Amino acid sequence: MQDANELSPGAEAQPVSTTVWQRLKGMFFTPGAVFAALRRQPEFLAPMLVMALLTAGFSVFFSVWVKVDPKEVARRAIERQLESQGKRWPDLSDAEQRQFEQDIEFSAGLQRFAPVIGIGVSVLATLALAGVYYLGMLLVRGQATFRQVLSVTAYATYATESVQYVLNILIILLRPPDVEQILKARGSFVISNPAPLLPESLPGWMLAAVRWVDVFSLWFIGLMAIGLAAVAYKKTPLQMAIIPGSLWLLGLLGSVMFALVTGGK
Repeated sequence: MQDANELSPGAEAQPVSTTVWQRLKGMFFTPGAVFAALRRQPEFLAPMLVMALLTAGFSVFFSVWVKVDPKEVARRAIERQLESQGKRWPDLSDAEQRQFEQDIEFSAGLQRFAPVIGIGVSVLATLALAGVYYLGMLLVRGQATFRQVLSVTAYATYATESVQYVLNILIILLRPPDVEQILKARGSFVISNPAPLLPESLPGWMLAAVRWVDVFSLWFIGLMAIGLAAVAYKKTPLQMAIIPGSLWLLGLLGSVMFALVTGGK
C-alpha cells in the first residue's frame, strides 16, 4: 500500500535533497523538493542551529560595530513614548523619573545577554509557530505529524530570516545607524514594507497595517503554504495557505487594534 503522505498533490516535487547542506541551500532554489524530502524524513535541528548561530553572531556584531550606548537608546525610546503622549521628561514626577531610570538601567543591562536571549526567543518562536500551524493542520484535516510541521516551519524561518540577517549586516557595514535610526528600524534596517517610506504624521493604525505588507512575511507565507501541502494528505498549497494567511491577518488586525487603543505608531 502506498504511503498516504506520498499522495499529497502539494508535494509533487521529488525529494532530490539528501544532505543537510543540500536542504539548507535548496530552500533558496528548490523549496518544493526540500519540503518533499522533509515529508519522508523530518529534520529541524539544522535550520534551528543555523538560526541560533546567526542570531548570536548578529547580536555580537551589532554591539561591536555600532558605537551606540544602550542606555542612550533606552532613554530615547522612553522620550519618544512620552512625546507620543504629549509629555516631556521634565513633566514627570520624581518618582516617575526614578522608575524610568531603573527601566533604562535594566534595559541596558539586558544587552549583555542579548545573544543568549536572542537564541531563546528564536527557538521558542519557532516551536510556538509550529504548534499553531499544527493546530491549523488538524482543523483543515490535513494528515501530518508535529515533527513534519516543525521541520517545515524551521526551514521556512531559516530561509526568510537568514536573508534578513545578511542584508542587515551589509546595511550596517555600509552605514552604521545612530540612535534615531535604531529606534525607527524596529529590529530591521531592511526596507521590506512601505511603512518607512510614508510620513510619520499618518495615523498610527495605518502605519501598523502597512508594516504587515512585508516582502519577507509574504515570502514566509508562500513557503509555509508549499511546505504544509507537501507534508499533508491530499492538500494543495492554495488550500494550506489559509493557515499562515489567517495567522498573518490576525497579526495585522491585532496591530491595528493596539495602535487604535494606545495611539502608538
